[in-house]
Amino acid sequence: ARQAPCRAVRARRRMSGASNVLAVAIRGAGAADKVAVKLDASDKVLEPESKRAVLEKVCTKFGCVAGAGSDFFPKYRRNRNTELERLEQMDKDWDSLKAAEAFQAKREADMLADEEATAAKRAKRQRKKENKKTAEKLRKEAEGINKFQGDGSFLEAMKSLSPEELEKMAKANGPETPEGAPKVPVVSAKQMSSSGNIQIRDFDD
Repeated sequence: ARQAPCRAVRARRRMSGASNVLAVAIRGAGAADKVAVKLDASDKVLEPESKRAVLEKVCTKFGCVAGAGSDFFPKYRRNRNTELERLEQMDKDWDSLKAAEAFQAKREADMLADEEATAAKRAKRQRKKENKKTAEKLRKEAEGINKFQGDGSFLEAMKSLSPEELEKMAKANGPETPEGAPKVPVVSAKQMSSSGNIQIRDFDD
């Protein structure tokens, strides 16, 4: 039958069971800034301190040799089982650590993707607000500038204006002309459509 391991081995096994990541990333704190965590239970009761020194028991490993006494094989089997359990626990701790690291890596990747999506949506909302403010500002600035209706009567209204009215409107709404710039005469629609502005030239082939 398989014998139970000694008390020192069981204590080491309980201590080695705490194989997990010691720092995790928190949402909002940044992927580079990780918070240290404790692996002890929150309701852990601390053992009272003792003045007696606690020493780790060293189990001498035996080998199966010929000519051993009748009491040798049970000792060998017990120490062999203890060593196999220790190696098995090491493998479990390693697998648990790798699984925890993979989970934290996936969690950090999802967290980073969520933060990027949130930042993109925030920037989109900010652009909408800025565009709305700009459109409102342009609408207020454009009030009183465009006095024509959008029903297609723009050309008829322009034809009815005199050159003096066109020049006055251009000075009121147009940009300021810098000093020294040549003045461009204002031509009305009637003047542009008159037959005097049309020149027909004949070219010989």
